[in-house]
Amino acid sequence: MYDFMKEAQSIKEELIEMRRFLHRNAEIRDELPVTSQFVRDKLSSWGIENREISKSGIVGRIGKGAGRTILLRADMDALDVKEESGLPFASSTPYGHCCGHDLHTAMLLGAAKILKNHEEELSGTVKLMFQPGEEYFIGSQAMIKAGVLEEPKVDVAVDMHMNAKNPVGSVAVCKGYTCASCDGMKLVVHGKGCHGAWPHTGTDPFHTAVNIYLAFQELLARETPGDQTATLTFGQITGGNTANIIPSDVTMQGTLRVFDKNTRAFLKERIQEIEEAMGKAYRTEIEHIVLSDVPALYTEPELQEEMIGYCRELGITYRDYPPSSASDDFARVAERVPSVFFSIGCMPYGAKTLYPPHNPKILFNEDALPVGTAIHCQCAMKWLEAHHI
Repeated sequence: MYDFMKEAQSIKEELIEMRRFLHRNAEIRDELPVTSQFVRDKLSSWGIENREISKSGIVGRIGKGAGRTILLRADMDALDVKEESGLPFASSTPYGHCCGHDLHTAMLLGAAKILKNHEEELSGTVKLMFQPGEEYFIGSQAMIKAGVLEEPKVDVAVDMHMNAKNPVGSVAVCKGYTCASCDGMKLVVHGKGCHGAWPHTGTDPFHTAVNIYLAFQELLARETPGDQTATLTFGQITGGNTANIIPSDVTMQGTLRVFDKNTRAFLKERIQEIEEAMGKAYRTEIEHIVLSDVPALYTEPELQEEMIGYCRELGITYRDYPPSSASDDFARVAERVPSVFFSIGCMPYGAKTLYPPHNPKILFNEDALPVGTAIHCQCAMKWLEAHHI
């Protein structure tokens, strides 16, 4: 028999120690030499088969090789943000774990250690996915291409994310569309530079850029169905360096975020049509560079309800989690296999200010580490038992 919450609590200090090591050694993108080696060393020390299948992408495997396969995922990368937490174990690198991925990695490592001790009781295979590059939406795609969902073929997947606005011991869930898609774009408007005193001698790329911006906003106001949620945000419109010279080029960078795949496809098509029309109308050329194309994250409702049922034995309080316009490239896994997503409460005790993810001052409550660890274990053991071939 097993009591995974009790077992997770028994290794809490080890979970904290692992989290703090990862926190101090924050790394970004798929350049995670210290992080990935730490993960591999831990897995190997517990006798868990593991290998690097993509750049910094680690896969571990627990089980007897028969039956169905459940995948447990943790993202490992930090942000290109200088931490301002004031913690004694703050990052010693230029980067910061301001989204909680250090906790994600520690929780999955803890689950790996516990599940390895129960390997003979598993009714199938547990695959461990330690993923780089989530913040840049490059890690899951690389690992999928490298075969993370194959050999053995993955049947279902579980992921979780820290939520510093909810108390420790609570878990928020959302059934159906959980996180929005993210289509990042960089538009370079090519015109013809000239002196501002004689604008007729050139082709003003700012004029095109401004009209593109306004037309894109009208897409939301006039062409997006009222029952659909979509955001189209630009964080950069830049060009030139002086007051009286019209530059040759203007750069725009932004993101489109949608839940419904049909609405997403329609808006992406209209964006392309508007760019072509504006370029022609104002005698400029628009270069469209794709920065990201992550689909919306869909949580399988029936599987989510099943997993919640297994985890109620852990004494966890569940609450509804509204769909978020943030994005996560676990969506690439979820569009291929039925998946669930848990939002783990980790609000700091007595906090007067609750900072959002990616804020350099955000804090996470380490008491949540055993909760996430226990959920990983419970979902894996119980689902494999219930779906034993």
